[in-house]
Order: sequence, then C-alpha cells, then structure tokens
Amino acid sequence: MRFQRFFKKTALILSCVLMACSFISCKGVEITGKTEEVDGYTEAQAMVIIGSERNRYQNQLGGEVWSLPVENQQESTYGAYFVAKLKEYLQDIKTLNLLAEEKGIIATSTDMEKIRSLAEDFYDGLSAEDIAFMGNCTESDVLTMYTDYYVACKTAEYLISNVDSEVSDADAKIIRVQEIVVSDELQAEQLLQKVQVQGANFSYYAQQNSEDPNIEKTLAKAEKNDALYQAAFALEEGQISDVIEQDGKYYILKCVDAYDEEATLERKKKLEETIRSNALLRQYTAYADEHIVRFREPFWKTIDLTAHPESSAGNFFSLFDAAISF
Repeated sequence: MRFQRFFKKTALILSCVLMACSFISCKGVEITGKTEEVDGYTEAQAMVIIGSERNRYQNQLGGEVWSLPVENQQESTYGAYFVAKLKEYLQDIKTLNLLAEEKGIIATSTDMEKIRSLAEDFYDGLSAEDIAFMGNCTESDVLTMYTDYYVACKTAEYLISNVDSEVSDADAKIIRVQEIVVSDELQAEQLLQKVQVQGANFSYYAQQNSEDPNIEKTLAKAEKNDALYQAAFALEEGQISDVIEQDGKYYILKCVDAYDEEATLERKKKLEETIRSNALLRQYTAYADEHIVRFREPFWKTIDLTAHPESSAGNFFSLFDAAISF
C-alpha cells in the first residue's frame, strides 16, 4: 500500500471496510439494534462526498456509466445503486462518529489545524460548476465532512489498536521455481536423470517437455499444503526435487529463488492488513448492529448524477490521504 506505517493506512482500510459493509445486502437479516436519533448530513455536506466520487468515476469511465443496468439489486441503474451505497457509506461514517462520542475520541486542536487547511485547499480548488453540483457547498460544509471522516478514521484506529497482526517472514515467504510437468511417470523419471546431470539446463528441458508452457512459478507459503507445495518449500536454492506425483501428473521442480525478499515483504504487508481489516470489520459490525443510523432526508431521492457535467473535482479522499496522518 501507499503508506509505510499502518496508522497511515487507517483511512484507506476504513474506506475499504465500510464499503464492504455497504455492499453486503441486508435482506433477510433481522434488525435487533436501536435506531439512533442523530442528525443526518445536509444536502450540501453529502454532495461534497457524492460529487467528488461521482467525478472520480466519471472522469475515468464517462457519464454513460450512470445509466448502465445493474442486476440483483433494488436499484435498476448503476447511478441509483452508486447513490444508495454512498448513502450507506455516510451512515457508516456517522456510526463511527457516534462511537467516537461514547469513547471520547475527538479531533484535537492540532488535528483541526490540519483539517482546516485541507478543507481550504479542497474548496479553493473547486470551480463554480463543482460548487453548484455539490449543492452550493461552503468551505464550512467541506470542513464538516473532513472532520467527520477524520474522526471515523481515528475511531477505526482505536478499534484495532490492540490487534496482534504480525506475520512472520516464514509465514509470508515467497519462492520462485521452475517446473516440468508431464503425464507419464517413466518420462518424468527419464527427465529427472537428464536435469540432474551437472551443468544441465533445467529451463531448456522444461521448455522442450513440460505440458505447461508457463515453466516458472511463484509460490506463496500457506496458500496450499499439498505434496507439490511441501516439496517446493523444502528445496534449497538451485536444488532439484525428485519426481512428485499429484492428481495424475508428474512434476519436477527446481528452486531458482528460495526467498524472494521483495515479494515476501509485499505479501507480509497484505496479510497483516487483511488481519487488521477483518478485525475492524468484526468490531465495527458488532457496534453498528446495535446502533442503527438511518438517513431520511428527502434530497436522497432526487440526486441526479448527470447534472453539471462540467464538474470534475474528484480529489476529496486523495487529498486526505496525502495530507493527513494519525
């Protein structure tokens, strides 16, 4: 990911987790929690987020995307679906701010200096068309949305502050092997004798004989635990395996990199992030199930994503990611 330390990734992880929550259908789920009496966002405040995200998508995909049909959803078009999911996303932001109130989590005066500067930068970059599309928003509306999002991120960090997410290098290990795979056991044994000759070119024999033209494989520890993976991870660099039978095929492996350091580090980061994301999702969902936030403002039914086509500002979240750390 683009941040070096996890607390700098909180905003990104929070965004992914909340979007995951929003994209899970609630059909058939019994609602047992208490509906909270909280003020929703004004149209201008909500449109700061909706407008920025509309533009981000539209800048890449074109305005035609909003009329595309969607299947197996209450909404018939992607535009209506997009608005519904952003509404749920903003309800999730409100829910985390509700939890923040309970836990005494706030944006400090130092935090607010950064947030005010960020809001000013975003607002100053808006064109007249952007402001009109975003409900004639003011800088104060932008400040409200950045503050709530910041507090939500800070609350998410609190929820996972005690999560042990460390993954060892051994568990994240990535190796690279070359592989020969054939269907005939005798052929495999004969090939093994050839590649074991000192100075033999394993890659040449693989290219000439393997039934799989992709002779080089990248393998990740713990992805599988079959005989092939066990044999691969038992090899030293440069070592060749015996013939391995699996699922009616016969394999010979040569380890060409017993520890791909760069790939291992990247996988380790992803595994640790998954642990934290899952922990955040579990804890957030448990709270949200008991503290239900619903927006009922009429403007949600009349949002038109095709309005103000000249509006193009889509950097609400990217500015936050670049400017804010915890």
